[in-house]
Amino acid sequence: MEHYEKKISFLGENIQTIRKHRGMKQQELADKIGINMQSLSKIERGVNYPTFDTLEKIMDVLGVTPNELLSGEWKYVNQAEKEVCQFLRIEERLNAELKHGHYDNFFDSEEEWLEYELEKLREYITDYINGKSIVASDLYPIKEFIQHLKFQKLLDRYDDLYSMDMFGESIEGHKYKTPYQVVKMINPNSKEDMELLSKLPWATGKFDDEDE
Repeated sequence: MEHYEKKISFLGENIQTIRKHRGMKQQELADKIGINMQSLSKIERGVNYPTFDTLEKIMDVLGVTPNELLSGEWKYVNQAEKEVCQFLRIEERLNAELKHGHYDNFFDSEEEWLEYELEKLREYITDYINGKSIVASDLYPIKEFIQHLKFQKLLDRYDDLYSMDMFGESIEGHKYKTPYQVVKMINPNSKEDMELLSKLPWATGKFDDEDE
């Protein structure tokens, strides 16, 4: 029993030591792991032993392995490597969610999934652009990519636009008409056409907006 109590005390001391090494206040750690400061204080003083769930959260927030926390023996870990691994985990989680999310029963329809997917992508891009360390040079690749997409859309419409310019019809076979062509088609000998023409604003001189 004495050995067990010593183990609890040692664990609490290690949590406190690592927390202080991270420059973290007791309240800050308590908030991040979801318990009140009094409970954390008892854990650090060896009065109480944390639940497995709480212990797991403490290790995640402090960035230590179970062996490091329980033994008090530190291993040198390259910080850059840790950040890269964390970045990859977050990106992989998002990619998996966007790739397989539409199979989730949470969405009642394909339209709901597509709307959610668009919202997540907007958040992703906005978070990047609003980053504190962002500089103009970071945005140039995004600008070039968007220009490419815009130009590609224009190329996709090229055949349709070319058909309208050359033959007056779209690739779907719809005849393309300008407002002038419509006016020219009015038959001056038709009573209905002339009555319709007389009701137009430029014929009556009545406009809703004086600027018009």
